[in-house]
Amino acid sequence: MMYPSQQLMAALASGQLEEDPEQLMLAKKLDALIDAVVARKSQKTWRGWGRGWGRGWGRKADDVAVKGLYLWGGVGRGKSMLMDYFVRGAAADFGLAVKRFHFHDFMVAAHESVHQARQSNKSDPTAKVMRALTEGADVVCFDEMEVRDIADAMILARVMADYMRLGGVVIATSNRHPDDLYKHGLQRARFLPFIAALKEFTEIVEICGDVDWRRRALAGLVGWYHPLNAASAKALGDAMAQLSGELSGGIEAHPLAVSLGGRTLTIPKAASRVGWIDFADICGVPLAAADYLVVAERFAGLLVGNIPPLTDALQNEARRFMWLVDALYEKKCFLIASAETDINGLYQGHQWQAEFPRTQSRLQEMSRLPIKA
Repeated sequence: MMYPSQQLMAALASGQLEEDPEQLMLAKKLDALIDAVVARKSQKTWRGWGRGWGRGWGRKADDVAVKGLYLWGGVGRGKSMLMDYFVRGAAADFGLAVKRFHFHDFMVAAHESVHQARQSNKSDPTAKVMRALTEGADVVCFDEMEVRDIADAMILARVMADYMRLGGVVIATSNRHPDDLYKHGLQRARFLPFIAALKEFTEIVEICGDVDWRRRALAGLVGWYHPLNAASAKALGDAMAQLSGELSGGIEAHPLAVSLGGRTLTIPKAASRVGWIDFADICGVPLAAADYLVVAERFAGLLVGNIPPLTDALQNEARRFMWLVDALYEKKCFLIASAETDINGLYQGHQWQAEFPRTQSRLQEMSRLPIKA
């Protein structure tokens, strides 16, 4: 059986990762959480989450309480990688049912569930939403928890606070301590019960240290490969292999669906908040500027392959590319790309001649691979 700490040690032994005592400490805490959830499932008294609100959900008085984990710390410290290890080991090796959400995707699903419940004339949709999102799960995982508006704050406060109080186990990663979630937000007092629940039902653990493994992985990489030929294709593939290997510790890149308000964009290869997609698949489809902001929220950076010269025949695609660059730049993401031309020769059309110099300037800056601050 592969506990998170065993997966981490295997990645160290293979040279995919360098030793980080803080990561090993957190991996062992995740090991212990697996053992605790497995032990609780073996109890005959445990009733689980499958029987409906008010009809067997939650724990009985003699059940063993299991605290989740809230892992917080700076960017590039390996929080998402460790959650990957937990999800993979808990499901494959220990038979636990784990639901993992990127925080944005959870909130999209929660808002949709609330809307459906209200359409069904349910005055309080909390129970329906909680069941829809957590039913059957031994553990619910949230990656990149960040609360920014009152609607998200209220849904999260009601749905997930109740889930934890009924015995649900939560693992969350965030760049912020719980006390700083939704800080200075509108009507924040209504969100404080959720923070209190986090503190009561999870162990708050900071991953300390000043090594930013994402920055280390990016060191020495080139941000813009041209022209489009076998050499640039190989260079982009090598960059993805280096980033996904060093940042995910052996977790293979996989397709990832990004929810865009009723639509879905599939990133063909994603690992540890790095995604790889062709230009045609991200700029040749009808997306809006707001959609690209969602993509930028999901990733630390993107690899975009096969960018053609942006001629007048590609006016719409060029505009979307400008939105994509703006979104990545605003969210401090890196961009690694392969293109037919260098950055200065990329735009060859007329429609966006006045606007494209800003995109060109940002591409020049991003080709030096800045990352999320």
